[in-house]
Amino acid sequence: MTDTLSRLFEPRSIAVVGASTDPRKRGHQILLALRGSGYAGDVYPVNPRGGYIADFEVLESIEALPHGVDLAVLCTPAASAPELVRACGLRGVGGALVLAVGFGESGDAGAALEADLARAGSEAGVRIIGPNTSGLLNMASGLNVVGARGVRAGGLALLLQSGNVALALMTEVTERSWEGVSIYLGVGNQVDVGSAEALDYLETHAATCAVIAYLEAVPDARGWLATAARVGRSKPVVVIKSGRTDEGSAAARSHTGSIAGPYDRMAAALKQAGVVEVTRTDELLHVAETLGHQPTGSTGSGIAILSDGGGHGALVADQLAEAGARAARLSDETRIRLATLLGPAAATANPVDLAGASDADPMAFARAIEILLDDPGVGIVLVVGLFGGYGVRFSETLVEAETAAARAMAALASSANVGLIVHTMYAAHRTEPLAVLGQSGVPVVGSLDVATRCAIELQRRAQVLESEIWDPNAVAVGVPDPGAAEVIARARREGRTVLDEVEARQVLEAYGLTFAPHREAWSAEQARQAARELEGPLVLKLISHTIVHKSDAGGVLLHVESADAGAAFEQLAAQVSAWRALHGAADEPLRAMVSSMLPSPRAELLVGGTRDPELGPVLTVGAGGIWVEAIGDVAHRVLPVSDHVLEEMYADLRITAILSAGRGLPEVERAALVRASRAVACVLEAHPDVVEVEMNPIFVYDSDAVPVDARILLRS
Repeated sequence: MTDTLSRLFEPRSIAVVGASTDPRKRGHQILLALRGSGYAGDVYPVNPRGGYIADFEVLESIEALPHGVDLAVLCTPAASAPELVRACGLRGVGGALVLAVGFGESGDAGAALEADLARAGSEAGVRIIGPNTSGLLNMASGLNVVGARGVRAGGLALLLQSGNVALALMTEVTERSWEGVSIYLGVGNQVDVGSAEALDYLETHAATCAVIAYLEAVPDARGWLATAARVGRSKPVVVIKSGRTDEGSAAARSHTGSIAGPYDRMAAALKQAGVVEVTRTDELLHVAETLGHQPTGSTGSGIAILSDGGGHGALVADQLAEAGARAARLSDETRIRLATLLGPAAATANPVDLAGASDADPMAFARAIEILLDDPGVGIVLVVGLFGGYGVRFSETLVEAETAAARAMAALASSANVGLIVHTMYAAHRTEPLAVLGQSGVPVVGSLDVATRCAIELQRRAQVLESEIWDPNAVAVGVPDPGAAEVIARARREGRTVLDEVEARQVLEAYGLTFAPHREAWSAEQARQAARELEGPLVLKLISHTIVHKSDAGGVLLHVESADAGAAFEQLAAQVSAWRALHGAADEPLRAMVSSMLPSPRAELLVGGTRDPELGPVLTVGAGGIWVEAIGDVAHRVLPVSDHVLEEMYADLRITAILSAGRGLPEVERAALVRASRAVACVLEAHPDVVEVEMNPIFVYDSDAVPVDARILLRS
């Protein structure tokens, strides 16, 4: 795979099909870009008119190409692309980059054309980038079929589904950083070569230190996540994703023609894979360069804040606390040394405030950092304030000392293997001291919020690197239970997509869950008989193959005394019958479940799962009960997952505070919660026909968790 992509990303020869003498057209601009970027390979313009363009001799057809050209750039209308790809195949061309729009993003006719293009590439043995791509850039080899100007070479690889996002990032890299670009790929509609395969290629690409990806929809999402989880251990992957809302998802679909599933599930999957997701475009560059160049520190260490003014330090401390990041706890020895260095006015707890010590001597920053680096509790140092701007703010005579301080700061942090990030109000001035830092790989950030986010993500990366690599394609734990399989098969034979609650319980019980005892009743007399066999008070619930939300239909009665079971059955029948008549629902014989009411729980939880169109089976846990949608306290994980991860899911919930020890109550035993989660996971993994499982609520007690309700939906 890597060898195949090498012909595309590092071509020794390029054909520009649709070369033009018109400076406004891509077929002209690309030829000039290749010449201007120093591309040393062979370039073959192709146009039926022949002649010369920009001193390049123009061939009249693809058939005139020498055999084995590595890459053909098709600067032609969409309709011509399939046949041109087939012609390229006959000449041994390795790959075709299709610039044209008008494919899957433009409706049914475009989708048919895209399918024809895919067939052409497969049959001809030609790898395809695009269509609807903004191009390809490899700074090391001078490959520039984007037309980019003034881009600096460096370590950031860009895999983007938007030409405008690419242009903005390349501009930012040049103007707001001392980093540069290694490779850019406009993935387009990903009819063949996609961002997952490109990620795989970048794992061994020596010039790349970090990857930035802009995602809309992700073809083969599980494959992409598996690749990102593996590649991300050596090359951090930073993502921004559109389609986080219904409106954004619709806009993304119109851009690439791809459909994305619910965003919250994809966000959870990115986190599982160790991918850093940001939601602000101004965070992409600096987070990526930070993770690509700075060491993370150990998982037990914290972030030290070094400020030349109290306000910024306090704001950073708030942001760290709100994000759940660890601020460094400085030792008494460290604080004494800082006080000796900085004087009595300085704040020596974290945040550390230089309190004017640097105004006349910027080297105070380096001396303070040296002390902080000696503290084993410090894994990252975040400098905030106006470093790099003392020569601007106060006197040009300070520039030399400030530059020396910058050299010392970078060297000290590198020697100690501690991450260093510098926020400065003077970032836009790009002064000599800041250039020293930037050229040493130290991020220089103008936004306080973004600089703090960089420190937070650097700390989180330490946890990612010490955790097990998640493989979404690993063998699932769930193994089909014959009894559960028969319940599902029977519903299938009857043409049903809804299991009634009795059937849902049978399936979940096959995977280790225990429900409260119950009896089925088809009449008031059977309800009275059930009441005599169970302890009261009782619950009566509708059993239906058609009504999923029983409470909405008046199909649940609580606190029923044993003596009133018959009358309650008749009341239930009347309420459900009235609801069916009002909603025009199909009639069916009334059947009810009679069970003992459980004692009041410590908490009510939801455990469920669904089969996402992109991600496959996804497990969800959260605060349960009738207000589950309004509360929105849920956590998702894409299966398969370990029991350790199942337990971690509950730590993500706000309701976890109720499960912890306090007010004379013991901590809830997590084993019962894990057991409930594992049962749902097994049902989804073992039975492909199941598209949704939900137990809501589950009554949680100190040492047990008992499902109260269950439903299972099957594939249509």
